[in-house]
Amino acid sequence: MTSETPNSCQKASGDKRGLPAPMVIDGLQGAWTKVNGIKMFYQHGGGDKGKPLLLVHGLFQTGMMWRRVAGALMRDHYLIIPDNRGYGQTEKPAAMNHLTKKLQAADLKALLDQLGVEKCVVLSHDRGARIARTFAMDYPERLLGVCFMDMLPTEYIYQEMTCTQTGSHHWDQLFKLASPMAEDLLVNKPDNIKIYVDNFYERTPGFIKLLKDDGVYDYYMQCIQSPGAIMAMLNDYRAAYSIDVPRIRAALDRGERISAPVQLLWGEKGNASKSPIVEIYEARCSNTVEGASVPSGHYLAEEQPEITQKLLLNFVDQCYARQTS
Repeated sequence: MTSETPNSCQKASGDKRGLPAPMVIDGLQGAWTKVNGIKMFYQHGGGDKGKPLLLVHGLFQTGMMWRRVAGALMRDHYLIIPDNRGYGQTEKPAAMNHLTKKLQAADLKALLDQLGVEKCVVLSHDRGARIARTFAMDYPERLLGVCFMDMLPTEYIYQEMTCTQTGSHHWDQLFKLASPMAEDLLVNKPDNIKIYVDNFYERTPGFIKLLKDDGVYDYYMQCIQSPGAIMAMLNDYRAAYSIDVPRIRAALDRGERISAPVQLLWGEKGNASKSPIVEIYEARCSNTVEGASVPSGHYLAEEQPEITQKLLLNFVDQCYARQTS
């Protein structure tokens, strides 16, 4: 069962979970539903319900990260934008084994089932792209195509990159595994959380100002500082290392590959810019892999929305054209 929230981009009073009221992209509706044993918040609406797009957000963000491209995407497509398990307004399980990519991908499938969506194109960023990759491997029959934005495969980072390569952009992948150090530094310490999160935002000069001008900086920060959010984030990474990576590596060793068409987008100064990302994914995919660089940092859809939405729509149009051909 779902319940709707008003269409509003304004911040209202918080709730008993210590969260701000949900923000919703103009033109969409916010709703709550139960999926896969958790309470999930998602946004939905737009154009042709026969051409749905599932948009999956990244770290230190919520579904609001799509606000700058949603207007163009929703003209001809029905948008479904969840807050991922462990993030934003969605429930944050305490146990590490409840934050695997397998479960997060199953959440997306359950949401699509509830909405009556049989097939879709998935657009994803950062942590959301890791969920989308698992969705692509676990539910290939539901997928017409998938875009991964500025994300290197998890097992590639942990098992194939050198310390020199990981140092500048991926050191946090290891920091979050350090228990109890990470908890001691971050859990229930809002000032430290702000310093930590701003470190990532500040990789793109002017990005914090952009978020503040759009009215989402405080919302992002309040969601990240809400009870259980930091521990969920840490356990998301720990589950990735100890559960997801062995599962993915075993699947690759069995010869499993992503069978849907793949689009790769990365920022010229983003996390994937110094790696041969197309070659990396070609070894993990059995269908077409196309790639393009965007003149941005890590947050493509927010930093360069016009360029990003054009690339996304070109890919989406190709995916739906193949379906009807």
